[in-house]
Amino acid sequence: MFGTARAIAPPRILAIIAAVAISSPAIANSFDLSTPRENAPLRQSDGSETFQLRPGECSDLEYFSDELQISTSDCGRSRNRIEYFETSTSRAGDRRLYEWEILIPEDFSYNALNARLTAGQFETGTDMLYGFELNNDGYTFRAKDCISAEDFGEWHKVSVRIQYDSTPRKSLKDQTPGVFVVECNGEVISDSTGRPNITEGGEVQFRYGLFGAKDIPATDNVSVSFRNVRVSDW
Repeated sequence: MFGTARAIAPPRILAIIAAVAISSPAIANSFDLSTPRENAPLRQSDGSETFQLRPGECSDLEYFSDELQISTSDCGRSRNRIEYFETSTSRAGDRRLYEWEILIPEDFSYNALNARLTAGQFETGTDMLYGFELNNDGYTFRAKDCISAEDFGEWHKVSVRIQYDSTPRKSLKDQTPGVFVVECNGEVISDSTGRPNITEGGEVQFRYGLFGAKDIPATDNVSVSFRNVRVSDW
């Protein structure tokens, strides 16, 4: 589903918002942080960062949801997030390469019933356009397997190459300049090249971290680690 075309003003989810201080020059000063508590995500000695959602945490700061057509908040939607979000946006004609490495712990578990969990998403500001879903069976994009549960506990490389395009197709066989290719560990798992991937006048913002339910079972381990996150032109 395409998001409604609108100018993006990324919501400040909580008062605890900080500029990202990451060693890679490719993304330094390009992201801000939404977090429900201090010292989250947790920076590891190898430079990676571990994101963890805890039961009951959320933000009550309201924002307008295009999807719901109402003013709401994460708490109002029973949602919780720790995410870095781009301070800039991409529009039709922009060509972006998004790359990251991700480690999902072997004892990962997520059994909340009222919200899917995403670990990496592309938003129109307040509503998800495309997202990577994480559950007990694996890490997927559009129901395509990226990382299986058997491969949790190891680092994996993910890349998304996009040429944003809003050109309407005249027929099902019509090809547009749009490019959208997702690779996991060097293998293409999704390719929707030749199709529009953004609404006319729309803007997209990349986010990485975790976004899921507020009411998480206390026995769940909802955590994931990221490293070498880069956004570049191609």
